[in-house]
Amino acid sequence: MTSFRTQFAVVDQALKHLKTVEDYLNVGMDTTSSVATDLAETEKDVKSTQMKDLEGNLISYLKMERDLKQFLEAVEYVKQQASDAGNSGLEILLDKKLTELKKNNDDALLTHHEKFKEFKQRVWEAQHTDEGPMPQEPQLEDEDIALTQQEVNTRCPYTGKEMKIPVRNKICNHNYDKDGIQQYMKNRGRKAKCPVSGCGNTKPVDAGDLEENKELKRFIERKNKKKT
Repeated sequence: MTSFRTQFAVVDQALKHLKTVEDYLNVGMDTTSSVATDLAETEKDVKSTQMKDLEGNLISYLKMERDLKQFLEAVEYVKQQASDAGNSGLEILLDKKLTELKKNNDDALLTHHEKFKEFKQRVWEAQHTDEGPMPQEPQLEDEDIALTQQEVNTRCPYTGKEMKIPVRNKICNHNYDKDGIQQYMKNRGRKAKCPVSGCGNTKPVDAGDLEENKELKRFIERKNKKKT
């Protein structure tokens, strides 16, 4: 147990530096939007090559942000499972978790990210100063949009499996599979902190703080139907 604690103390220190990358990505996204706005004030062609390049840059930032968050979540999962996997199985466990998280990635959904919509809005306002509001593109269903903006993953952060009955932690708003989190609470007792990487909630997960997330459940059911 001591060796694991020593190893993960080093990992935790490295993760702190990794999390600063999120700040750099946000700066990059904000800078891209500012450059696009300045360009839009002089370039009225919304489909210009330069503007498309800037859109592509923003999507790249959003992909990096998504990938980073998934990596941090995978590392946290491995830390939770480390005592069972042993030193030799940690890398395999990490690769497996990352594969599971990336399985549902859909780059098309990045255009519904709040940062991308803000980008499009700023460009439109700069190019159409004398016109009405920006025309709305075809949207996902309201619930799907909300979930996409929150970047919710449909896999339980503890079990790594698709959630069947998702429950929300009312303290930190993270979601878990009901059976999975109950087993986690049974195994860890008062040490059962939220298994989501980077969560600031220090309170142990308690049954009284969990509520069924019906919105997410419907989202998962619709997504599974589309696959059949």
